[in-house]
Amino acid sequence: MKKFIVFIGAIVLLTSCATVPAGYKGVKVYLLGRKNGTELSVLNVGRYAVGPNTKIYLFPIFQQDFTWGHNNGESSVTPHDPFTFQSKEGINVSVDLGISFHIIPDSVKYVFLKWRKDIDYIANVYFDDLLHDALIHVASGRTIEEIYGTHKRDLLEKVDSIVERQVRPYGIVVDRIFYTGDLKLPDIIVRAINSKMEATQIAQQRENELREVEAEANKKIAQAKGESESKMIKEKNQNEINLLQANTQAKILEVETKAQSLATVIKAKADADANKMLQSALNTKLIEVKRIEKWDGHLPIYTGSANPAITLPR
Repeated sequence: MKKFIVFIGAIVLLTSCATVPAGYKGVKVYLLGRKNGTELSVLNVGRYAVGPNTKIYLFPIFQQDFTWGHNNGESSVTPHDPFTFQSKEGINVSVDLGISFHIIPDSVKYVFLKWRKDIDYIANVYFDDLLHDALIHVASGRTIEEIYGTHKRDLLEKVDSIVERQVRPYGIVVDRIFYTGDLKLPDIIVRAINSKMEATQIAQQRENELREVEAEANKKIAQAKGESESKMIKEKNQNEINLLQANTQAKILEVETKAQSLATVIKAKADADANKMLQSALNTKLIEVKRIEKWDGHLPIYTGSANPAITLPR
């Protein structure tokens, strides 16, 4: 009986409780026996008994931020030297990077089966290797000017795409990869790039000034051309106005001449008609006067029968 009590006490001492806090998933793994590493259970938030034959791995299912190259107190990743890679010309470049990612809750089991380690190992070792390989691959096809200047953002986007393709099948989503410091190049290379950039800026400034001068010259040419064309148009319009006025005066004169001629004809015809009428009236009067002049003053003489006849004296 005493041995049994001692045995039970030993089990109680060896058995402890583990907590899966909010925002985490737990993976319970058997360490010994036939179930050694082959069977596991995914645990939700709660408290669980952990015996000498089991271990619980915690996996956060909220966004994780890890940085490399320095330790700012916000990351659990062990600080180490910045990532180092080479440009297309073989120039060494180093940079501090960070990564944000999260595990899909239903994929916690597959994440553990892939690496059989906790989240710190995945970040410290696996993501470290992935980022380094991706940087070397992408940077080897770019010149130092592209890496340091115009394609700096593009370099990181390409690395992000490569890493995402590697981890997404296991249920890990890369939210972003970001710079946590400046790119570090040999001083002589930095001076050479800065000198070239300064020369390029000066050349662009000169080119812009030349364009401004050309634009001003073109403006003046266009203005002069416009004034010349305006003057020509004005002169042309004035000539057209003068011609129109001359034509109008000619038409008016023509109409007046025709009207005068027509009036003369009408007046002549009216005069002729009046003279004709006057002549006709005068002839009638003249005949009457002649007859009166020939009358001797005697009245007509009546002769003979019931129907007397009047005989006018001759």
